[in-house]
Amino acid sequence: MDKLHRDPPTSYPKIIDKRLQQIRFAIEDLKLDGFALTYLPNIRYLTNFSGSSAFLFILPNEIHFVTDDRYEYQLKGELFPIKNMKIHITREVWKLVSEDRILGPKVKTIGFEADKMYYSEAVEIRNMVRPLKFKPTPGEIEPFTMPKDDEELQSIKDACKMCEDVYDYIKGVIKPGMTEWDITNQIAYKARQLGSEGVPFHIICTSGSNTAMAHLHPTMRKIKKGDLLLLEFGCTVNGFASTLSRTLAVRKATPEQEKIYRMLIEAQNATFKNLRQGIVGKVLETYARKVINEGGYGQYFKTNLGHGVGITYNEKPYINSRSEDIVPEGCVMAIEPGIYIPNKFGMRIKDTAKVFKDSVMQITFPPDKLEVI
Repeated sequence: MDKLHRDPPTSYPKIIDKRLQQIRFAIEDLKLDGFALTYLPNIRYLTNFSGSSAFLFILPNEIHFVTDDRYEYQLKGELFPIKNMKIHITREVWKLVSEDRILGPKVKTIGFEADKMYYSEAVEIRNMVRPLKFKPTPGEIEPFTMPKDDEELQSIKDACKMCEDVYDYIKGVIKPGMTEWDITNQIAYKARQLGSEGVPFHIICTSGSNTAMAHLHPTMRKIKKGDLLLLEFGCTVNGFASTLSRTLAVRKATPEQEKIYRMLIEAQNATFKNLRQGIVGKVLETYARKVINEGGYGQYFKTNLGHGVGITYNEKPYINSRSEDIVPEGCVMAIEPGIYIPNKFGMRIKDTAKVFKDSVMQITFPPDKLEVI
């Protein structure tokens, strides 16, 4: 039943050293003495730590990992054996920095993830660590975590396969009279049964006119013959997420719905055809938008086209009409064209691919035609 579940990696991935080297180059470029990481997904990308509280201080020649006593024994079988990394167990991390001076006397200025922290928290920390300078450095770490190595990719692929298996299962369960919540609970249960570590985001299950609201939470509305059903859910393997979106019809579909579905397939195919290293998010978005505009539904394409996938299901690079993000080689992307007609219905497909220099490797594929169950 849980054949796809993998144990946490026991090897030391080479990409960790590469990420640390890139971060240290950034320290030098920004004229810092180090980085303070507080965002747990970024800490996991570098250390493999899966707990709920941690801090990582990266200096030019050493690293300090800080967590509390809840995780003291968990660390032994989980942390990557990073060279020159010192471990500290405490619940007063900023006292450790300001009073115990664990970073050393030469550290005068340290950058922090300003886009991952509330302003009030940053001000409080800055006051605690003076005279150490706490400098905002938003978005400096993510460029180094976007590319995924083979082991990380395998976890994402396994999580995607779980999603496909859940979808195949749920198609045989759905019937008129069930509520959106009934179907949502079945999805969550099956994902766990197949070995998912959890759901990486709130499951979307909408029906009928509710599908026109792109990210509505499930309701107690009962499924009826002739409804469209929009599903989006994910699975997690070794901390890495997947995300899949499918639209299907209950008992029958209209010609317009079948037409829009074919258009979404065309829009997604056009996006994957042009997805490659170096393309800018807003440029990539135009390929899908051109298809949808020419199909006559441009005014109903209002959501983002896609995003990266990794330890979080929704990470950089972002693909929308405003995004300046540059797609790097090695990142994993989810592409999700959708049409949402108010008070009528909405449709979306969402599939995943890994980006190479001049091509992509698609991991999941939508059904060729709008499925009727």
